[in-house]
Amino acid sequence: MLTLFDNPDSSNALKVRFLLAELGLEYKRETIPLAYPRPDAYMAINPLGGIPTLEDDGYVLAESQTILRYLATREGSEDLYPTDPQERGRIDEFLDRFATRLRPPFFRREAVMLGWSLERGFSPDDCDPEKAPAIELEIAANTALLDKLVGEGGCVLGRFTIADCALAPVLHRAQLTGYALDKYPRLQALTDQILSRPAWAAAEPGC
Repeated sequence: MLTLFDNPDSSNALKVRFLLAELGLEYKRETIPLAYPRPDAYMAINPLGGIPTLEDDGYVLAESQTILRYLATREGSEDLYPTDPQERGRIDEFLDRFATRLRPPFFRREAVMLGWSLERGFSPDDCDPEKAPAIELEIAANTALLDKLVGEGGCVLGRFTIADCALAPVLHRAQLTGYALDKYPRLQALTDQILSRPAWAAAEPGC
């Protein structure tokens, strides 16, 4: 049995639950609080304390992008993560670009809309939505760049892959918090297509 150490409101855990649902895999969930410091028992499993962590029959793996790659490879799902080196390279390129450059600006807006702090995780008391419009202007070039990099037709790279699983929680939070993407037609198409998949609802998206 797979065990996912996650939190309902973690976007990184949500992308893994999305893939687990796409693969039709059963798993057990262990909820870890978002607030820091995180429990000592969890830190013993994952010394960096990030969420999620996956345990597969004693094999422990952290970092959500790595977990996506592992699960798709474990299940032999070449449609989601192909073995052809050039096709796989495109997916890996997007995942790395997204994690290191494209994702952080979106989180700046999410933090004020959803009320993020290290001490409390997400809390309504820490919301400051009046800051969102200014942040949207500041991150507009990043959003436009992401719109340019993703494919047409409702998938990141032309067909549904783990790259879509990685991006889905950001599109979900944009929709949830009123970040209008109509100026970004490819991202809007992605939102409409990806978030309508049955596996997305099965992943039980939180905030």
